[in-house]
Amino acid sequence: MTVIGIYDDHNSSAALSIDGKIVFAAQEERFTKRKNEKGFPKKTVEYMLKTFGLNNSNIDIVAMSTIERTDINNLRYKIDTLFSVQDHLDMMENYWKPKLCGDQYPLDYVKNIMNTKFKEEGAGFYSLSDDLFDLDTEALQEKVTQITIDDISKFMQIDKSKIQFLDHHTCHVMYGYYANVNKKDKTIGLTVDAYGDGKNQTVWMIENDKFELLDYSNQCELARLYRMVTLYLRMKPLEHEFKVMGLAPYAKEAYINKVVAEFDDLLAVDGLKIIHKNRPSNLFEYLNEKLKYHRFDNIAGGIQKYTEDLLIQLLTNIHKETGIKNFVFSGGVAMNVKANKILGELDFVEDFFVTGSSSDESQSLGACYYINNMHGIKNEPLENLYLGTDISDESIHTYIKDNNIEKKYHIEKNVTNDQLSQLLADGEVLARVVGKMEFGSRALGNRSILANPSHPNVVKQINEIIKDRDFWMPFAATILDKYESKYLDNKKGYESRFMAIAMDTKKEYLHEIKSGTHPYDETVRPQILTKEQNESYYDLIDSFAQKTGIGAILNTSYNLHGLPVVNDVDDAFHVFENSGLRYLVLNDILISKK
Repeated sequence: MTVIGIYDDHNSSAALSIDGKIVFAAQEERFTKRKNEKGFPKKTVEYMLKTFGLNNSNIDIVAMSTIERTDINNLRYKIDTLFSVQDHLDMMENYWKPKLCGDQYPLDYVKNIMNTKFKEEGAGFYSLSDDLFDLDTEALQEKVTQITIDDISKFMQIDKSKIQFLDHHTCHVMYGYYANVNKKDKTIGLTVDAYGDGKNQTVWMIENDKFELLDYSNQCELARLYRMVTLYLRMKPLEHEFKVMGLAPYAKEAYINKVVAEFDDLLAVDGLKIIHKNRPSNLFEYLNEKLKYHRFDNIAGGIQKYTEDLLIQLLTNIHKETGIKNFVFSGGVAMNVKANKILGELDFVEDFFVTGSSSDESQSLGACYYINNMHGIKNEPLENLYLGTDISDESIHTYIKDNNIEKKYHIEKNVTNDQLSQLLADGEVLARVVGKMEFGSRALGNRSILANPSHPNVVKQINEIIKDRDFWMPFAATILDKYESKYLDNKKGYESRFMAIAMDTKKEYLHEIKSGTHPYDETVRPQILTKEQNESYYDLIDSFAQKTGIGAILNTSYNLHGLPVVNDVDDAFHVFENSGLRYLVLNDILISKK
């Protein structure tokens, strides 16, 4: 069975499953060059159809994640993609504030902003008209669903009957469970996110590949609260929550607890779900009042601890009621690697798995797994996330020739990992663009910037030449499996091939990987790499280890600040030429600035 999974909301994506195996997945942002691209992933689907020779005769099902389709502004306009922090703040003041207070508010606020500031670049894929706003909820859902089917059928040239819509949170839990190479037969699936198909938290019993929904909530607003705090701190919501998480460790406990007290009245754990306690109608205005006397780092620490505390209580309740000790965690909140660390350390937890990039971009993969499960097709786990576009030798040579690269840069062909590892050992910073692009928000070596993690000034160096990250933000590290016990305090042996969980480091060897850890709490978000996952990348780090004794490398995504991770050769050179990087590796070709 051939299944195309599609997610057409924030950070949209498409995936392809053939007979239970995910063979392709990519986010639309990699093709449009706009971070967190929103809407139907047109360019990704075009690439997939062409590359894999797909058409109406060999596509069985197009699986659309998320059934509910009544938020017209969200479907029509690329708000999350294009809005700045100031745009979000203005919308809070001029649209949401009067609306939530029951006052008169501008119904066409979003339309006017888009037409004034963004014009064509803000338009969506679907043919949605203004008169849809006049329909009641039931009629609107029916009408927009039909428009969606019609537009996709026309674009992909497939039968309308092949397009199916799937529940948002079921897609989350399917991805969380089936992606796991070490999945346990009796497992609890937990999903927590901002919202999807009437829910923002679910708890599942999974046994013999059968999923039983134990409970759910539409009031678990941990994700929404974290998003509002992100905006309150003048960072971009739905994009910079990780910055808040990275800032949190700098706060002191006494001040953290004072901020937690400001949140305490908002949510509560009730059995297997998180519910409202005394939730105000306007959450952002509430935060404006409650947080104005607290410092920015303490606010970050407070929202992080509040999130962790509620999740701890929730997981504890789930264990007490079910007795199960194995968990998979998915949804946007599962991107919080610090919370994952805390949950995985709970005494009653035996196995805690978080798959790669579990936020909404992975809905397309979950949709594929969901359809396969419905049709009795065995789902294969994800050995790796190298599921995207491939960098071919032909495309590299063509670009070099067509753009006269040899006149601008030094080019060395057939470069070896031994040569590259020597550059890293000497303190050089390399951009590595090799083979298939990794899916998701974490660079896993094939679209990465690499450096020696023992060099104390390399973080400053990378920030100055390309990344321009906030001073408090950490980089990550790829650690070879055979060096895992040397650097990591991973007593339960958790799976961490996708950089989805933070871990403590062993202090006696911290100096060897210090620049790949959090500068304050000295934790690391590791990619624990086996040779089977990525042989070429493994051999590069192994060669580096032979020269230095260090079995790890600093790894951060290859992109300019504010842009998506690079996709193709053109992207790779664009970043190279607009940064201070000296070395770019394209498969086995080394490009050096003269």
